[in-house]
Amino acid sequence: MKKIILSINSVVSWVLKILMLVAAGYFFIQGDFLYGIFMLLMLLVSFIPAIVNHSYDTNLPWQLDFWLTLWIFLAVAGTTGLYEQLTWWDDLLHFGGTAALVYLAFVLIYALNFTGKIRLSIPLIGFFTFLIGMAFGALWELAEFWTWKITGINTFTIGRVLDDPAVSLLDTFSDLQLDMIGAGLMAIIGMKYVAHQRHVKLREWMRPFIKIFGKKIRKAKSKGKS
Repeated sequence: MKKIILSINSVVSWVLKILMLVAAGYFFIQGDFLYGIFMLLMLLVSFIPAIVNHSYDTNLPWQLDFWLTLWIFLAVAGTTGLYEQLTWWDDLLHFGGTAALVYLAFVLIYALNFTGKIRLSIPLIGFFTFLIGMAFGALWELAEFWTWKITGINTFTIGRVLDDPAVSLLDTFSDLQLDMIGAGLMAIIGMKYVAHQRHVKLREWMRPFIKIFGKKIRKAKSKGKS
């Protein structure tokens, strides 16, 4: 069953990456270089789990690649007109995207804690990952604002009255509230999961990270000796 899930995830992940590459090419052909570059940058980010796996000869949990690639694809897909056609698309991305980011952050911080790199209680891990989600949401809103200021492209009140300060303010705070809900929900789920799992299962889950951090330690020690 696990092999089937991994195979399906691999196929879905590659299909989404190919579609992002096609979308980048389309925007470049249309002369929309800003969106084209954005697509390529997002595509590069989606390859991070594969790059880590190749660099450290390990296999990160398939959920990391799946949620990262899916979230990036949905963000990229929105630039094709879905923001205007579906009024809830932006809300979906803020809620789901922040939840996916917090999941990634929770796994990484818990892995650092599990391997002894840091020492945090489970509630603190949940709290810090929640803050990471909120910080990302705030940075995203700032990026949308400065994109509009520099390029004139409306990315934060799509399909709405941009000149109305009240509309822009409500849109920003609505997005931040969705970020907060997504971040809080995923942090709670992460804390509940690790608190109720047996150590053997958690160690199996953390095995790739143990291998990665162990390799880093060996490299650091060898440099110190030389």
